[in-house]
Order: sequence, then structure tokens, then C-alpha cells
Amino acid sequence: MSKGSFAEMNCPIAQTLEQVGEWWTFVILRNAFCGMTRFQDFQRHLGISTNILARRLGRLVEHGILLRQPSGEDARIVHYRLTPKGHSLYPILAAMTVWGEQWAPHPDGPRMTLVERATGLPVAGVGIRAADGRDLAPAQIDTVAGPGADDKTHALMRMREETSKQ
Repeated sequence: MSKGSFAEMNCPIAQTLEQVGEWWTFVILRNAFCGMTRFQDFQRHLGISTNILARRLGRLVEHGILLRQPSGEDARIVHYRLTPKGHSLYPILAAMTVWGEQWAPHPDGPRMTLVERATGLPVAGVGIRAADGRDLAPAQIDTVAGPGADDKTHALMRMREETSKQ
């Protein structure tokens, strides 16, 4: 697979990234969520060059998303494991999966379906919920600048506020 495109990769996350995202990071995370931990396995499954994979895994470790652990059986073997910070990315991957199946579908049908492990039933979807559990549409959500907001953020919030009044 060339590093220039995910167009041929049969994965809703990859198709989402083809249209809106950064290369490799989320498909590496997809594989980590599926239980992949070894460099060679990531490299073989994804077809990614070793130098790019090493850089991406290094950045994920540097940012505390993955933990690099030597194998107990052989110190030459390293495992990359999701940290709590990494696990918190799952809703994003789930949303990308749902989005990719809807907006970048495979002609033969879904490539992945999210199902509840205990029942095998499809999950209801991915969305944003109010404190009382109601699903919210984007038009029902406001973004409010916080104490760390700069002038550009405040300007963007004003623009959003003005647009929502129209």
C-alpha cells in the first residue's frame, strides 16, 4: 500500500481518514483496539513502512496513548498497549467507523458493525447526549469559550453565536 492514499484499504476508519484525517494514526489505533500489540504485526497487517510505523508508534508512546512494554518471554520483543488515555479515544474510532460506513460505504455492504459483546446486537449509534441522556443534534449544542480561550477562539465563538441567530 502506498503512503499516499488509503483509497484501497477496506476499512471504514481508513475511508474516513481518506476524506478528513491524518495518515496512519487512527488505523494503528484501530488495530490496537483489536488486540494487536507487536510492531511486526502492525507492519505486516497495515503494509506501512517500518520508519513511518516507528515514528507513529513513538509519537503515540510520547503522548501517553500507547505504552511500550518489553515482552516477559523475550526482552527483544516489544508490545504496544493502550493506556487509559488511549482507551478514551475509542468513541472517536467508533464514530469514524459509523461515519465511514455511512459516507464512504463499500459496494458489497458494511465492512464493520459495532455490536454489544454481551448480546451481539448492533449498538444504537454514536452521538452526543445531554446530561439526562437525550440525544442532541449539532443545532442543540453551543460551544462556549473557556478560560484558556484566545482572541481567535472568542472571535470564532462570536461567529457561531451570530450564525445561530440567523
